[in-house]
Amino acid sequence: MQDEELPPGEVTGGREESETGEANDSEAGGRGEFDETRDGNGMEGRTRRQQLLYYVSLFFEAVAVFVVGAVTRRVGRDDSLWVFGARGGTDFGENTKYLYLSVAADKPDVRPVWVTKNPAIVRELQTHGYEAYHAFSPRGIWLQLRAGTVFLTHNLKDVNRFAVGGATLVMLWHGIPLKRISWDAELAERPRPVRALSRYLYDQYDLVTLTGSGVRDAFRTGFGLPDDRLVVTGYPRTDAFFGSVAGATLCTDEPALERVRRLAEGHEVWLYMPTFREDPAKRAPEHVDFAALEGVFAERDAYLVVKLHPRERLDADLSSFDHLLELPPGVDVYPLLPATDGLITDYSSVLFDYLLLDRPVVCYAYDLESYRAGRGFYYDYETVTPGPTARGFDELLDALESALDGDDDYGAERRAVRDRFFDDDEGGYADAVYEAVRQRRG
Repeated sequence: MQDEELPPGEVTGGREESETGEANDSEAGGRGEFDETRDGNGMEGRTRRQQLLYYVSLFFEAVAVFVVGAVTRRVGRDDSLWVFGARGGTDFGENTKYLYLSVAADKPDVRPVWVTKNPAIVRELQTHGYEAYHAFSPRGIWLQLRAGTVFLTHNLKDVNRFAVGGATLVMLWHGIPLKRISWDAELAERPRPVRALSRYLYDQYDLVTLTGSGVRDAFRTGFGLPDDRLVVTGYPRTDAFFGSVAGATLCTDEPALERVRRLAEGHEVWLYMPTFREDPAKRAPEHVDFAALEGVFAERDAYLVVKLHPRERLDADLSSFDHLLELPPGVDVYPLLPATDGLITDYSSVLFDYLLLDRPVVCYAYDLESYRAGRGFYYDYETVTPGPTARGFDELLDALESALDGDDDYGAERRAVRDRFFDDDEGGYADAVYEAVRQRRG
C-alpha cells in the first residue's frame, strides 16, 4: 500500500468511507480531530482547537496505557490470545491481515482475533468463519484486555488504544520507509509535553519488524528504540507473492481484482500507484495525460491499472478508455501484484516490496526536489530506484514505451537494491513473525 506515517500517540484521520463502503466512526478519525495522515505530520495550519484536541487525546491515551498496563500485568494476560488491527481500525489489510490469516490457517496454539471500527468488516470475517469484533464492543474490549499480544500497522488506534496497555505490542509497520518517519520527521519538533508523551507511547513497542538489516538504522532513529526490539522477519503481506493466501480477497473489491487477473492472462498489465500529496496541485493525476497513456498501452494491446491512495479520488473518468482502468482506492493490491508485469510509482514503499517480484519499475518523480526538501529521505533516491526515473510526463512515456517493448537493462540494479533491503527473498514472512513473537515471549 502507499505509505503514510501515523506514529503512536497521533490521531488517525479517517477517510469518509472505509474500503467496504461503511462510514467510519468518530474514533477512526473525527472531523474535528487532528489529522496525522497529512504529509509531513506538521502542526502548521491547524486550528488551536484541533491542536488542543490532539494534546488531550495524546494525554488520555498515555494515561490509559499506563493504568491498564499496571492492572493487566498484575492479573495476567492470555499468551495464546493474539489481537490484530490495521490502519486506524478502518481496514482489513496491511501486514497484520496476512499474519492474522496465516495464524488462523495453521497455528492451532494461537487464537487470532481481528478488531476493527468497521462493522462491515466484522460481518464479513465472521461470515467466513473468522473471529472478529468491533474494537469498542463489550466482547472486543474484553478480548483486548485479555490478549497477550497485539499487532499493529500504524499506531495504537489500529485497535482500542484504551484496552491494550500491558500486552506485548508488535509493530509490523506498513512499508520500508524512503521518507523520514516519526522522530526523524517533525515529531522531534513538537512541544516538550507532546514529545514526552509520545516517547512513552513509543517505548511500549516490544518488537518492530523489519525486512532486512539495511533498514535497521532508519527504524532505530525513526522509532528511537534499541536494537533488541528490532527484528528482521520480512513483511507478511508479501507472502502473497509466493503463493495464494487463504482469505486474501476478503473485505476488498474481489470483482475488481478478478477483472485485472483475467486481463493479465492474455495481456501485459502494469500498475500505477503514486504517493498521496497534501497539495491538490501536486497530486499525481494533475501531472498525467491519461489520453496519452491510453495511446501507449493501446498500441501494444497492454493495460494500465491506476490505484490511487485511499485519501485521493480520480477526477478523470477512465471508463472512456479501453486500456486504462481504475481500482477503487481501498483495494488491497497485494493479491494482485504477482499478476502484473510492471510498476509505476514515485516514493511509495510498494516500490521496495515489488523488488521481490523482480519486474520492471518506472519512477515518475516530477516533484523530486520539493518532495525531498519537504519531507526528507533516508536514502539517496537515485540509488534505490532501480529503473528509469522520469522527471516529466514525456520522459515517462518514453520510459514506458521502452519497458513495454521489452527493453529492461535494470535486472542487476533491482537485485542490488533488493539485497540491500531484504535479508530473505523467498517468502515465509508470516511464519518468521510468528517465531519471533514466540521467542520474545519465551
